[in-house]
Amino acid sequence: MIKRLALTALFGAALLTGGATSAFASSHREAPLISQDPEADLTDVYGWVDRADPSKVNLIVNAVPFELPSGAPNYYQFGTNVAYDINTDRNGDGKPDVTFRFRFTSHVRNTGTFLYNLGEVDSLGSSNLNVYQTYSVVKITYPGGKPTYSTVASNLPVVPNNVGPKSMPNFASLVHQGVKTLNGGGKVWAGQADDPFFLDLGGIGDLLNIRAQGSAPDAIAGFNVQSIAMQVPKSWIVGSKPTVGIWADTMRRNINVLTGGGSGEWVQVERLGNPLVNEVLIPLAKKDDWNHKTPATDSQFDTYFLNPGLAGLLGAPATGRTDILSVFQTGVSGLNNTGSHHAEMLRLNTSIPPSANPNPLGVLGGDNAGFPNGRRLADNATDIELKALAGALLGNDTSGVSQGVTRNDVPFMGQFPYTGIAHSGFEAIHQLPTP
Repeated sequence: MIKRLALTALFGAALLTGGATSAFASSHREAPLISQDPEADLTDVYGWVDRADPSKVNLIVNAVPFELPSGAPNYYQFGTNVAYDINTDRNGDGKPDVTFRFRFTSHVRNTGTFLYNLGEVDSLGSSNLNVYQTYSVVKITYPGGKPTYSTVASNLPVVPNNVGPKSMPNFASLVHQGVKTLNGGGKVWAGQADDPFFLDLGGIGDLLNIRAQGSAPDAIAGFNVQSIAMQVPKSWIVGSKPTVGIWADTMRRNINVLTGGGSGEWVQVERLGNPLVNEVLIPLAKKDDWNHKTPATDSQFDTYFLNPGLAGLLGAPATGRTDILSVFQTGVSGLNNTGSHHAEMLRLNTSIPPSANPNPLGVLGGDNAGFPNGRRLADNATDIELKALAGALLGNDTSGVSQGVTRNDVPFMGQFPYTGIAHSGFEAIHQLPTP
Protein backbone atom coordinates (compact mmCIF):
# COMPACT_ATOMS: atom_id res chain seq x y z
CA MET A 1 0.00 0.00 0.00
CA ILE A 2 2.84 2.39 0.85
CA LYS A 3 4.46 1.71 -2.51
CA ARG A 4 1.19 2.44 -4.30
CA LEU A 5 0.83 5.67 -2.34
CA ALA A 6 4.37 6.65 -3.24
CA LEU A 7 3.77 6.19 -6.91
CA THR A 8 0.38 7.88 -6.77
CA ALA A 9 2.11 10.84 -5.18
CA LEU A 10 4.71 10.89 -7.93
CA PHE A 11 2.02 10.92 -10.57
CA GLY A 12 0.13 13.68 -8.80
CA ALA A 13 3.26 15.76 -8.50
CA ALA A 14 3.90 15.29 -12.21
CA LEU A 15 0.44 16.52 -13.12
CA LEU A 16 0.72 19.55 -10.86
CA THR A 17 4.00 20.63 -12.39
CA GLY A 18 3.10 20.23 -16.00
CA GLY A 19 3.76 16.67 -17.14
CA ALA A 20 5.58 13.58 -15.95
CA THR A 21 8.78 14.02 -17.91
CA SER A 22 9.45 17.56 -16.77
CA ALA A 23 8.33 16.96 -13.23
CA PHE A 24 10.21 13.99 -11.89
CA ALA A 25 13.47 13.34 -13.66
CA SER A 26 15.99 14.88 -11.29
CA SER A 27 16.53 18.40 -12.64
CA HIS A 28 15.71 17.61 -16.24
CA ARG A 29 13.46 20.49 -17.39
CA GLU A 30 12.34 21.26 -13.84
CA ALA A 31 11.10 24.83 -14.32
CA PRO A 32 9.25 26.61 -17.15
CA LEU A 33 11.97 29.02 -18.27
CA ILE A 34 14.98 26.70 -18.07
CA SER A 35 13.08 23.97 -19.94
CA GLN A 36 13.36 26.26 -22.98
CA ASP A 37 17.14 26.58 -22.63
CA PRO A 38 18.64 23.06 -22.64
CA GLU A 39 22.29 24.15 -22.98
CA ALA A 40 22.01 25.98 -19.66
CA ASP A 41 19.84 23.32 -18.03
CA LEU A 42 21.66 21.41 -15.28
CA THR A 43 20.49 17.88 -14.60
CA ASP A 44 22.45 16.66 -11.55
CA VAL A 45 25.21 17.55 -9.10
CA TYR A 46 27.44 14.99 -7.40
CA GLY A 47 30.17 15.26 -4.78
CA TRP A 48 32.00 12.58 -2.80
CA VAL A 49 35.36 11.75 -1.25
CA ASP A 50 37.45 9.70 -3.62
CA ARG A 51 37.89 6.07 -2.51
CA ALA A 52 41.28 5.57 -4.17
CA ASP A 53 42.66 8.85 -2.77
CA PRO A 54 40.63 10.15 0.22
CA SER A 55 42.61 13.40 0.15
CA LYS A 56 40.63 14.30 -2.99
CA VAL A 57 36.97 15.19 -3.60
CA ASN A 58 35.15 14.37 -6.83
CA LEU A 59 32.72 16.95 -8.21
CA ILE A 60 30.48 16.22 -11.19
CA VAL A 61 27.89 18.48 -12.83
CA ASN A 62 25.76 17.38 -15.78
CA ALA A 63 23.86 19.54 -18.25
CA VAL A 64 21.77 19.38 -21.44
CA PRO A 65 19.08 16.78 -20.58
CA PHE A 66 17.70 14.02 -22.79
CA GLU A 67 20.44 13.94 -25.42
CA LEU A 68 19.41 11.43 -28.06
CA PRO A 69 22.68 9.79 -29.14
CA SER A 70 21.67 9.56 -32.81
CA GLY A 71 21.15 13.32 -33.15
CA ALA A 72 23.14 13.77 -36.37
CA PRO A 73 24.31 15.95 -37.99
CA ASN A 74 24.12 18.73 -35.37
CA TYR A 75 25.22 16.89 -32.27
CA TYR A 76 24.87 18.24 -28.75
CA GLN A 77 27.42 20.49 -27.09
CA PHE A 78 28.04 22.80 -24.16
CA GLY A 79 26.72 26.33 -24.57
CA THR A 80 29.34 28.79 -25.79
CA ASN A 81 27.44 31.71 -24.23
CA VAL A 82 26.94 29.95 -20.91
CA ALA A 83 29.11 30.05 -17.80
CA TYR A 84 28.94 26.77 -15.86
CA ASP A 85 29.83 27.26 -12.19
CA ILE A 86 30.63 24.71 -9.48
CA ASN A 87 30.34 26.51 -6.15
CA THR A 88 31.62 25.45 -2.73
CA ASP A 89 30.78 27.02 0.63
CA ARG A 90 33.16 26.48 3.59
CA ASN A 91 31.17 28.07 6.42
CA GLY A 92 27.50 27.33 5.76
CA ASP A 93 26.37 30.86 4.90
CA GLY A 94 25.16 29.87 1.43
CA LYS A 95 27.70 32.12 -0.28
CA PRO A 96 30.47 30.70 -2.48
CA ASP A 97 33.98 30.65 -1.05
CA VAL A 98 35.51 28.87 -4.05
CA THR A 99 33.91 28.72 -7.50
CA PHE A 100 35.16 26.85 -10.55
CA ARG A 101 33.87 28.49 -13.74
CA PHE A 102 33.86 26.58 -17.03
CA ARG A 103 33.61 28.35 -20.39
CA PHE A 104 33.43 26.55 -23.73
CA THR A 105 34.45 27.50 -27.29
CA SER A 106 33.27 25.77 -30.46
CA HIS A 107 35.50 25.15 -33.48
CA VAL A 108 34.85 23.96 -37.06
CA ARG A 109 37.72 22.84 -39.27
CA ASN A 110 35.79 22.66 -42.54
CA THR A 111 32.64 24.77 -42.86
CA GLY A 112 32.07 23.51 -46.40
CA THR A 113 30.60 20.20 -45.20
CA PHE A 114 27.73 19.20 -42.94
CA LEU A 115 29.74 16.37 -41.36
CA TYR A 116 30.55 16.28 -37.63
CA ASN A 117 33.59 14.10 -38.40
CA LEU A 118 35.31 13.59 -41.75
CA GLY A 119 36.59 10.08 -41.05
CA GLU A 120 37.72 7.84 -38.23
CA VAL A 121 38.55 9.73 -35.04
CA ASP A 122 41.28 8.03 -33.00
CA SER A 123 42.38 10.95 -30.82
CA LEU A 124 40.94 14.18 -29.45
CA GLY A 125 43.32 16.10 -31.71
CA SER A 126 42.37 14.19 -34.86
CA SER A 127 41.94 16.35 -37.94
CA ASN A 128 38.96 14.14 -38.81
CA LEU A 129 37.01 15.64 -35.90
CA ASN A 130 35.46 18.49 -37.85
CA VAL A 131 33.34 20.02 -35.09
CA TYR A 132 34.88 20.16 -31.64
CA GLN A 133 34.97 22.21 -28.45
CA THR A 134 37.64 23.38 -26.04
CA TYR A 135 37.25 24.81 -22.55
CA SER A 136 38.88 26.81 -19.81
CA VAL A 137 38.52 26.68 -16.04
CA VAL A 138 38.83 29.72 -13.81
CA LYS A 139 39.08 29.37 -10.04
CA ILE A 140 37.29 32.22 -8.24
CA THR A 141 37.91 33.02 -4.58
CA TYR A 142 36.34 35.82 -2.58
CA PRO A 143 38.81 37.42 -0.15
CA GLY A 144 37.07 40.31 1.58
CA GLY A 145 33.93 39.51 -0.41
CA LYS A 146 35.48 40.54 -3.73
CA PRO A 147 36.11 37.93 -6.46
CA THR A 148 39.67 37.06 -7.42
CA TYR A 149 40.23 35.07 -10.60
CA SER A 150 42.96 32.59 -11.48
CA THR A 151 43.03 30.34 -14.54
CA VAL A 152 43.66 26.70 -13.60
CA ALA A 153 43.12 25.20 -17.10
CA SER A 154 42.84 26.56 -20.62
CA ASN A 155 42.30 25.31 -24.17
CA LEU A 156 41.53 21.76 -23.04
CA PRO A 157 39.70 19.40 -25.43
CA VAL A 158 36.11 18.34 -24.82
CA VAL A 159 35.39 14.65 -25.41
CA PRO A 160 33.07 14.61 -28.46
CA ASN A 161 29.71 12.94 -28.95
CA ASN A 162 29.88 9.18 -29.41
CA VAL A 163 28.91 9.07 -33.08
CA GLY A 164 29.33 5.32 -33.65
CA PRO A 165 31.82 2.47 -34.09
CA LYS A 166 32.83 3.37 -37.66
CA SER A 167 33.55 6.97 -36.74
CA MET A 168 35.00 6.32 -33.28
CA PRO A 169 35.96 2.65 -33.00
CA ASN A 170 37.55 3.16 -29.57
CA PHE A 171 35.43 5.82 -27.93
CA ALA A 172 36.54 4.68 -24.45
CA SER A 173 40.07 5.70 -25.43
CA LEU A 174 38.82 9.20 -26.28
CA VAL A 175 37.15 9.36 -22.86
CA HIS A 176 40.42 8.52 -21.10
CA GLN A 177 42.33 11.00 -23.26
CA GLY A 178 40.00 13.70 -21.94
CA VAL A 179 41.43 13.47 -18.40
CA LYS A 180 43.67 16.49 -17.88
CA THR A 181 45.60 18.04 -14.99
CA LEU A 182 44.60 21.28 -13.31
CA ASN A 183 47.23 23.88 -12.53
CA GLY A 184 48.20 23.37 -8.90
CA GLY A 185 46.91 19.80 -8.68
CA GLY A 186 43.78 17.83 -9.33
CA LYS A 187 42.14 16.52 -12.48
CA VAL A 188 39.43 17.74 -14.83
CA TRP A 189 37.34 16.25 -17.62
CA ALA A 190 34.51 17.48 -19.85
CA GLY A 191 32.51 15.76 -22.55
CA GLN A 192 29.55 13.59 -23.37
CA ALA A 193 28.63 10.83 -20.92
CA ASP A 194 25.73 8.54 -20.12
CA ASP A 195 23.04 10.21 -18.02
CA PRO A 196 23.48 8.53 -14.61
CA PHE A 197 20.00 9.34 -13.30
CA PHE A 198 17.52 6.44 -13.21
CA LEU A 199 13.72 6.30 -12.85
CA ASP A 200 10.67 4.47 -14.26
CA LEU A 201 8.89 7.48 -15.72
CA GLY A 202 7.05 5.42 -18.33
CA GLY A 203 5.15 3.32 -15.82
CA ILE A 204 4.23 6.34 -13.74
CA GLY A 205 2.93 8.23 -16.77
CA ASP A 206 0.86 5.29 -18.01
CA LEU A 207 -1.88 5.67 -15.38
CA LEU A 208 0.33 4.12 -12.72
CA ASN A 209 1.12 0.99 -14.73
CA ILE A 210 3.68 0.09 -12.07
CA ARG A 211 6.28 -2.63 -12.44
CA ALA A 212 7.96 -4.55 -9.65
CA GLN A 213 11.10 -3.15 -8.07
CA GLY A 214 14.16 -4.35 -9.92
CA SER A 215 12.23 -5.13 -13.10
CA ALA A 216 11.09 -1.62 -14.03
CA PRO A 217 12.93 -0.04 -16.99
CA ASP A 218 15.04 3.07 -16.58
CA ALA A 219 13.25 5.79 -18.57
CA ILE A 220 16.47 7.81 -18.78
CA ALA A 221 18.34 4.81 -20.20
CA GLY A 222 19.96 5.45 -23.54
CA PHE A 223 20.15 9.22 -23.08
CA ASN A 224 23.39 11.16 -22.73
CA VAL A 225 24.37 14.43 -21.09
CA GLN A 226 27.20 16.92 -21.29
CA SER A 227 29.29 16.28 -18.19
CA ILE A 228 31.90 18.24 -16.23
CA ALA A 229 34.05 16.32 -13.73
CA MET A 230 36.71 17.55 -11.33
CA GLN A 231 38.88 15.83 -8.75
CA VAL A 232 40.37 18.44 -6.43
CA PRO A 233 42.41 18.35 -3.22
CA LYS A 234 40.25 18.77 -0.12
CA SER A 235 42.40 21.74 0.82
CA TRP A 236 41.08 23.64 -2.19
CA ILE A 237 37.49 23.69 -0.97
CA VAL A 238 37.44 22.77 2.75
CA GLY A 239 38.02 25.35 5.47
CA SER A 240 38.29 25.03 9.25
CA LYS A 241 35.33 22.63 9.34
CA PRO A 242 35.19 19.37 7.35
CA THR A 243 31.71 19.85 5.84
CA VAL A 244 31.43 21.79 2.61
CA GLY A 245 28.32 22.96 0.74
CA ILE A 246 28.20 22.26 -2.99
CA TRP A 247 25.93 23.57 -5.73
CA ALA A 248 26.13 24.48 -9.40
CA ASP A 249 24.67 27.29 -11.44
CA THR A 250 24.56 28.45 -15.03
CA MET A 251 24.76 32.06 -16.14
CA ARG A 252 24.10 33.95 -19.35
CA ARG A 253 24.80 37.53 -20.38
CA ASN A 254 21.75 39.71 -19.80
CA ILE A 255 21.61 40.39 -23.55
CA ASN A 256 21.78 37.29 -25.76
CA VAL A 257 20.87 36.43 -29.32
CA LEU A 258 20.02 33.02 -30.74
CA THR A 259 22.75 33.21 -33.38
CA GLY A 260 25.43 33.50 -30.71
CA GLY A 261 27.14 36.19 -28.72
CA GLY A 262 26.02 38.27 -25.79
CA SER A 263 26.80 41.35 -23.77
CA GLY A 264 26.21 42.84 -20.37
CA GLU A 265 26.39 41.42 -16.89
CA TRP A 266 26.22 37.71 -16.13
CA VAL A 267 22.76 36.67 -14.91
CA GLN A 268 22.03 33.37 -13.16
CA VAL A 269 19.47 31.30 -15.06
CA GLU A 270 19.57 28.09 -13.01
CA ARG A 271 21.02 26.66 -9.82
CA LEU A 272 21.09 23.11 -8.49
CA GLY A 273 22.24 21.45 -5.27
CA ASN A 274 20.24 18.45 -4.08
CA PRO A 275 18.23 16.54 -6.69
CA LEU A 276 14.44 16.90 -7.05
CA VAL A 277 14.08 19.91 -4.75
CA ASN A 278 12.71 22.29 -7.38
CA GLU A 279 10.57 19.55 -8.92
CA VAL A 280 8.94 18.14 -5.79
CA LEU A 281 9.12 20.78 -3.06
CA ILE A 282 8.98 24.14 -4.82
CA PRO A 283 5.54 25.07 -6.28
CA LEU A 284 5.04 25.97 -9.92
CA ALA A 285 4.64 29.67 -9.19
CA LYS A 286 8.07 29.80 -7.52
CA LYS A 287 10.15 27.49 -9.71
CA ASP A 288 11.68 30.15 -11.95
CA ASP A 289 12.23 32.43 -8.97
CA TRP A 290 14.04 29.59 -7.16
CA ASN A 291 16.43 29.15 -10.10
CA HIS A 292 17.37 32.83 -9.99
CA LYS A 293 18.13 32.95 -6.25
CA THR A 294 21.33 32.03 -4.43
CA PRO A 295 21.37 29.59 -1.47
CA ALA A 296 22.18 32.47 0.89
CA THR A 297 18.58 33.72 0.65
CA ASP A 298 16.81 30.38 0.92
CA SER A 299 15.04 31.01 4.24
CA GLN A 300 12.28 32.61 2.17
CA PHE A 301 11.42 29.12 0.89
CA ASP A 302 11.31 27.43 4.33
CA THR A 303 7.56 26.85 4.23
CA TYR A 304 7.90 24.45 1.28
CA PHE A 305 10.36 22.28 3.21
CA LEU A 306 8.42 22.42 6.46
CA ASN A 307 5.10 21.64 4.78
CA PRO A 308 5.77 19.27 1.86
CA GLY A 309 2.43 18.34 0.30
CA LEU A 310 3.90 15.15 -1.17
CA ALA A 311 4.52 13.80 2.33
CA GLY A 312 0.79 13.68 3.05
CA LEU A 313 0.19 11.51 0.02
CA LEU A 314 2.84 9.15 1.39
CA GLY A 315 0.93 8.73 4.65
CA ALA A 316 3.35 10.92 6.61
CA PRO A 317 2.89 14.31 8.31
CA ALA A 318 2.73 17.13 5.77
CA THR A 319 3.28 20.00 8.21
CA GLY A 320 5.99 20.92 10.67
CA ARG A 321 8.57 18.71 8.95
CA THR A 322 11.72 20.02 10.59
CA ASP A 323 13.46 16.79 9.54
CA ILE A 324 13.04 17.66 5.85
CA LEU A 325 14.08 21.25 6.50
CA SER A 326 17.29 20.09 8.17
CA VAL A 327 18.24 17.63 5.43
CA PHE A 328 18.12 20.31 2.73
CA GLN A 329 18.57 23.64 4.48
CA THR A 330 21.06 23.14 7.34
CA GLY A 331 22.36 19.59 7.09
CA VAL A 332 21.69 16.79 9.56
CA SER A 333 23.05 17.09 13.09
CA GLY A 334 25.91 14.67 13.69
CA LEU A 335 26.29 14.03 9.95
CA ASN A 336 26.80 17.14 7.83
CA ASN A 337 25.29 20.14 9.64
CA THR A 338 26.82 23.46 8.60
CA GLY A 339 25.17 25.69 11.18
CA SER A 340 21.87 27.49 11.58
CA HIS A 341 21.82 29.44 8.31
CA HIS A 342 19.22 28.09 5.89
CA ALA A 343 20.73 27.36 2.47
CA GLU A 344 19.81 24.52 0.12
CA MET A 345 23.10 22.87 -0.86
CA LEU A 346 24.50 19.38 -1.31
CA ARG A 347 26.49 18.99 1.93
CA LEU A 348 29.53 16.74 2.12
CA ASN A 349 31.31 15.91 5.37
CA THR A 350 34.78 15.21 4.01
CA SER A 351 35.95 13.68 7.31
CA ILE A 352 33.71 10.62 6.78
CA PRO A 353 35.85 8.02 4.96
CA PRO A 354 34.63 6.40 1.74
CA SER A 355 32.65 3.21 2.23
CA ALA A 356 34.28 -0.12 1.41
CA ASN A 357 30.80 -1.43 0.50
CA PRO A 358 28.69 1.47 -0.78
CA ASN A 359 24.94 1.16 -0.22
CA PRO A 360 22.80 2.86 -2.91
CA LEU A 361 20.40 3.99 -0.16
CA GLY A 362 23.22 5.98 1.41
CA VAL A 363 22.64 7.15 4.97
CA LEU A 364 19.24 5.42 5.13
CA GLY A 365 21.05 2.19 4.24
CA GLY A 366 23.61 2.66 7.02
CA ASP A 367 26.25 4.14 4.72
CA ASN A 368 27.15 7.62 5.97
CA ALA A 369 29.44 8.21 3.00
CA GLY A 370 26.40 8.36 0.70
CA PHE A 371 23.48 10.67 -0.04
CA PRO A 372 22.43 13.00 1.53
CA ASN A 373 26.01 13.27 2.80
CA GLY A 374 27.27 14.25 -0.62
CA ARG A 375 26.08 12.17 -3.54
CA ARG A 376 27.74 9.37 -5.48
CA LEU A 377 26.80 8.37 -9.01
CA ALA A 378 25.16 5.10 -7.93
CA ASP A 379 23.19 6.54 -5.01
CA ASN A 380 19.44 6.02 -5.46
CA ALA A 381 18.59 9.61 -4.60
CA THR A 382 14.96 9.33 -5.70
CA ASP A 383 14.17 6.44 -3.36
CA ILE A 384 16.13 8.08 -0.53
CA GLU A 385 14.16 11.32 -0.82
CA LEU A 386 10.84 9.49 -1.12
CA LYS A 387 11.62 7.49 2.00
CA ALA A 388 12.60 10.66 3.85
CA LEU A 389 9.33 12.34 2.87
CA ALA A 390 7.46 9.20 3.93
CA GLY A 391 8.92 9.59 7.41
CA ALA A 392 12.11 7.50 7.48
CA LEU A 393 13.73 10.06 9.80
CA LEU A 394 10.61 10.00 12.00
CA GLY A 395 10.86 6.24 12.52
CA ASN A 396 8.20 5.24 9.97
CA ASP A 397 8.51 1.94 8.11
CA THR A 398 9.38 3.00 4.55
CA SER A 399 10.70 -0.33 3.30
CA GLY A 400 7.98 -0.45 0.62
CA VAL A 401 8.53 3.07 -0.71
CA SER A 402 10.27 2.98 -4.10
CA GLN A 403 9.89 4.23 -7.65
CA GLY A 404 10.95 0.83 -9.01
CA VAL A 405 14.38 1.34 -10.62
CA THR A 406 17.37 0.46 -8.49
CA ARG A 407 20.41 1.16 -10.68
CA ASN A 408 21.72 2.92 -13.76
CA ASP A 409 21.43 1.35 -17.21
CA VAL A 410 25.22 1.18 -17.77
CA PRO A 411 28.11 0.59 -15.34
CA PHE A 412 30.21 3.46 -14.09
CA MET A 413 33.93 3.56 -14.75
CA GLY A 414 36.23 2.52 -11.91
CA GLN A 415 38.52 5.52 -12.32
CA PHE A 416 38.17 9.26 -12.86
CA PRO A 417 35.97 10.70 -14.33
CA TYR A 418 33.84 7.75 -13.09
CA THR A 419 30.94 8.51 -15.42
CA GLY A 420 29.28 5.92 -17.64
CA ILE A 421 30.48 5.80 -21.26
CA ALA A 422 28.20 7.80 -23.55
CA HIS A 423 25.77 5.81 -25.66
CA SER A 424 26.66 5.47 -29.33
CA GLY A 425 24.53 7.20 -31.94
CA PHE A 426 24.74 4.02 -34.03
CA GLU A 427 22.94 2.06 -31.28
CA ALA A 428 19.77 4.17 -31.60
CA ILE A 429 18.31 2.23 -28.70
CA HIS A 430 15.27 4.51 -28.46
CA GLN A 431 14.26 3.63 -32.03
CA LEU A 432 11.99 0.64 -32.58
CA PRO A 433 12.88 -1.63 -35.53
CA THR A 434 10.80 -1.16 -38.65
CA PRO A 435 8.79 -4.30 -39.65
